[in-house]
Amino acid sequence: MVTILMAVYNGGSYLKEQLESIRRQTYTKWKLIVRDDGSSDNPEEVLSEFAASTDNEVTVFINNPPEGSAKKNFARLIKDASSSQYIMFCDQDDIWKDDKIEISIKAMKKLEAKYGSNMPLLVHGDLEVADQDMNIISGSMFALSHINRHPSLAELVIQNNVTGCTMLINQPLCKGVTSIAGMEDVIMHDYIIALYARVFGKTAFINKPLLSYRQHGSNSVGAKDNNSPKYLLKRLKDGREAYKEAMLLSYKQTALFAKIYRKTLYNRNMYNEYKFLSQYGALHKKGYLYRIQFYFRNGVWKKGFFRKIMQCIWG
Repeated sequence: MVTILMAVYNGGSYLKEQLESIRRQTYTKWKLIVRDDGSSDNPEEVLSEFAASTDNEVTVFINNPPEGSAKKNFARLIKDASSSQYIMFCDQDDIWKDDKIEISIKAMKKLEAKYGSNMPLLVHGDLEVADQDMNIISGSMFALSHINRHPSLAELVIQNNVTGCTMLINQPLCKGVTSIAGMEDVIMHDYIIALYARVFGKTAFINKPLLSYRQHGSNSVGAKDNNSPKYLLKRLKDGREAYKEAMLLSYKQTALFAKIYRKTLYNRNMYNEYKFLSQYGALHKKGYLYRIQFYFRNGVWKKGFFRKIMQCIWG
């Protein structure tokens, strides 16, 4: 059984299309848990109609008081699903491919056959990027944003490659991140899940789009062409302070990860991993030359020539 977690906030104009794409799934052994974070556009009517029209289990919670962010809402959903065998994550405004769950489950079963079901396992994939009317902008977000499909740990700590709405995780991975997912220094739930899977488990990438990712003005996160002149000019205009702020978030998230999982890392004799994570997490306390040397020494680089240049310039 796959438990689908959907975080909802003022997405009523797109919600029905997303729900219908879940209904059309070729893999039918799923249930849906929804948490509405205080929407003002009354999504309960759409959700109630959907629940009444499907034989699958649909549970809707209203956060009172609201959590105030998608990260915290998904963190609460992760706790709701901690006893589930498999967990998927669903945005309110995308459209899933009809075979999204089926393809993901097949990839998960291959991982289980190789590593066992007690290993924390993560499956994720590519996605189409569309505008608010679902006109396709790019057939691959990984190609558009120049994302590394198979990053090392050193590359992952500085640049996430996992998009939450494409993920399928198993119960050991879900339980592993339940306590940390909503913490202040976590950037986003999918990022901390990706880190946990990279350090303690195994990951598989599906090299095809699993859904159409709708970009519009209300998106919490958007897909960008990170090598486009427009994007690069904006980054240069935003300048060093914006870059430093983004890097600080990365350092603090990694420092938190090392702190929370220090005992687990030591119990598994993962001393080198702990050393790397704790040192990277403390880079904001070091000088420019130390940081640059650390990047070179450990291969900590963002993907893309221009992003590496900015990393060298601003440290």
